[in-house]
Amino acid sequence: MKKIVLALTLLISLITNAQKLADLYKDINSSVVVIDIINVSRESEGEYIQVVTEESQGSGVLIAEEGLIWTAAHVVQTAEEVQIEFLDGDIYEGTVLSSVAQADVALVKIKGDFKLKNKKVAPIGDSDRVSVGEDVFVLGAPHGFKQSLSRGILSGRFTPIHLSNDFVKIEFLQTDASINPGNSGGPMFNMRGEVIGIASRIYSNSGGFEGIGFAMSSNVANKLLMQEPSIWGGMESILLDGDLAKALNLPQESGLLITSLSTKGSASALGLKAGTISAKIEETELTIGGDIILELAGITIKDINSIFKIRKIIAEAKKGEVITMTVLRNGKIGKAEFTKEN
Repeated sequence: MKKIVLALTLLISLITNAQKLADLYKDINSSVVVIDIINVSRESEGEYIQVVTEESQGSGVLIAEEGLIWTAAHVVQTAEEVQIEFLDGDIYEGTVLSSVAQADVALVKIKGDFKLKNKKVAPIGDSDRVSVGEDVFVLGAPHGFKQSLSRGILSGRFTPIHLSNDFVKIEFLQTDASINPGNSGGPMFNMRGEVIGIASRIYSNSGGFEGIGFAMSSNVANKLLMQEPSIWGGMESILLDGDLAKALNLPQESGLLITSLSTKGSASALGLKAGTISAKIEETELTIGGDIILELAGITIKDINSIFKIRKIIAEAKKGEVITMTVLRNGKIGKAEFTKEN
């Protein structure tokens, strides 16, 4: 008899939770968007440079009435064009306001006059209050399937040592809720319908989802995107150190190699150049031939901490303040100055 009662209790609990999730989905699904991106890159083909246009897709979530959207940095990092599509079919152009590649979070704003109409702003939750074992769910557009929901639990917390810095604790939330290409930038919700994370990446040996996915915590996203000045370099880069630095003949221990650029970002406005040659150095695939930043804002590039220090200095610099930069280009070291405009 006890086994029957236990089974019935479990069944009722499952039905209740499923109904709660269905109600939550109806309440917050209008806040979740599909983000379509156009990127432009340049690739070497013998003596010629070929311009390549690529389309990609990610997800995002509306977090403010004025049309502010959270997404993943890698979705929009070098975007030339950003298009945002809501559940009701409304499509808007967007512009990237801020991006922090190390934490994989970005802030996008809808251009023009934005009206909520049939849309809802998703509430932001406190990711520190979510316990391992609690139910969570992820919304997004995996492989282009819009408004796909996957459910799981918060299965752990992960703080990468190589991303630790003096300014903010970079913390990912681990989950077994399914995350696939297209989910990137989409929200992870708790069972109160609050955003507690932004879908970022998976751990996989096969290339597909294997039950371990990660979302950047909402508290980190909130600090970096909403509480600090907006900066969007519009570039993808890789930190060169060790054998990589030696292979590319850096005059110091480390540097920041620019692999791709958006013409809309501040890095392009400074005249920096991206790489065009695909290469593989000691199992690391990268695009070489671009500028290597050696020093910026008085900070010599050494590690991830250097990048956060530079970001902080530039963010706090006053309008009109002159900032210096040292760059290695085509084997020659050059210095440049630029003035902060806003």
